[in-house]
Amino acid sequence: MFGDLCDSCTHQNCCTDSAVPLVFSEELKKIKQIDPEYIKHIKTIKINNKHIVFIKKKENTTRCIYLNDETNRCTIYESRPMDCKMYPFDILFINNAYHWIVYSCNVESNWKWSEIYLQKLEKDVGFDEFMKNIDVFSEHTNMILSKESKKTPYVVLRQVNWIYLNSKK
Repeated sequence: MFGDLCDSCTHQNCCTDSAVPLVFSEELKKIKQIDPEYIKHIKTIKINNKHIVFIKKKENTTRCIYLNDETNRCTIYESRPMDCKMYPFDILFINNAYHWIVYSCNVESNWKWSEIYLQKLEKDVGFDEFMKNIDVFSEHTNMILSKESKKTPYVVLRQVNWIYLNSKK
């Protein structure tokens, strides 16, 4: 799906740039099952008076601790956090609503294909917990974007679909 689009990109992906993925409680339980030494690979920070966990980078690098250097593949892929599943998509608060965006060097691309992927993300079991913590995620995203000297361009795709979230209650 992303091959042709991302292969031509000149920016780093989230596994190799300064961004750190946030990990919420249910996701942390899944990582713990795969990695008994997970505690060494996470750090807790406080955002909006909430203690939030994120995955560390390898020492003296911007590479995710779970990125295999030989294969360049994620070692916790099946249990990766929602934050990782979403990339290169993100959620930003724009004009009083949350919107899906996509980071891309190819902003003129036809993004119609992404609708299926966005719907899949909105139905993911981790999306509910993610949206319950959207204030933390948004603050975290804003902190990262303000620190980046070279921001990856992005395209606003559509408003986040809250139907799936509300139907679970």
